[in-house]
Amino acid sequence: MKETAPAQRSATPLSDSLLKAVSRSFYLSMRFLPGPMRRGIALGYLLARATDSVADTSTAASERREAVLLAMGRSIAAPEPVENEADLLADLAGAMAGAQEKAAEAELLRRFGDCLSVLRSLPDGEAALVRQVLHSIIEGQLWDITYFREHDSVSGDEQTQRYTYSVAGCVGEFWTRLGVLTLGDAFCDLSRAELMVEAGIRYGRGLQLINILRDRGEDARRGRRYLCSDPVRWMDRAERYLRDGLDYSCRLHRFSLRFASMLPALIGLKTLRLIRTSPAGHRVKIPRRAVYASMLRAAWTSFTAKLCR
Repeated sequence: MKETAPAQRSATPLSDSLLKAVSRSFYLSMRFLPGPMRRGIALGYLLARATDSVADTSTAASERREAVLLAMGRSIAAPEPVENEADLLADLAGAMAGAQEKAAEAELLRRFGDCLSVLRSLPDGEAALVRQVLHSIIEGQLWDITYFREHDSVSGDEQTQRYTYSVAGCVGEFWTRLGVLTLGDAFCDLSRAELMVEAGIRYGRGLQLINILRDRGEDARRGRRYLCSDPVRWMDRAERYLRDGLDYSCRLHRFSLRFASMLPALIGLKTLRLIRTSPAGHRVKIPRRAVYASMLRAAWTSFTAKLCR
């Protein structure tokens, strides 16, 4: 197995302040993770957020976004710099970064090469898991671009399920497998590891369904309908998946893991309650005080879960 110098092991491609700027909610969870997990989780998130920024660059033609995503995927998959990688990095740092509305996302694209360097310095097992999850995410992003070039709605529930796995369910799987790899039985009961993987997939799908349900009015106006059946059924499914996420979180073996894992589910359930009671197509956002209340509840539930184990 490849060994990495201590300085490389602790390297981070971006400062905490920029990671926080890219996603406040992710940063809230990530900062509580145990050190051995934090590097891979943070790097996977940053790479996925970079590809997502390219996929969502509305000023670029879909064919151009598709080509850039494919090039990013080739570089992520490679243990060494690939042919034309310098051209990709220049494009990301130039035209693509310049097209971003948010300064933090522009900076992330400019630092994509740093992210690749950190990925290539990871131990083999961690790097393989990061590459696996990014392959799935980019596959989902490419499907989104190419499918909605010709269609304005999914054709069935199975497409929705496949999409939610590609861009989010796979993240629950990645989170679990990385935890088992880096923490062993300090992460969870290893005899239940595959059941935890399945629960993590459902949890990730539930979080993505919250995004779809919250944004469905705006997406429909853009010619993108990710649901073709009764939204209430999907609200019910999202709630089941998020409650699976709470159960998943309670089965983790460290307070910090339970807290970091539980917080998105609690915020998601609060968001879902607003979605259920708001007019169809109205985009909701929970207030900051509700986020703080979720943090307190996550802390208390994570502590009492230990007492019940």
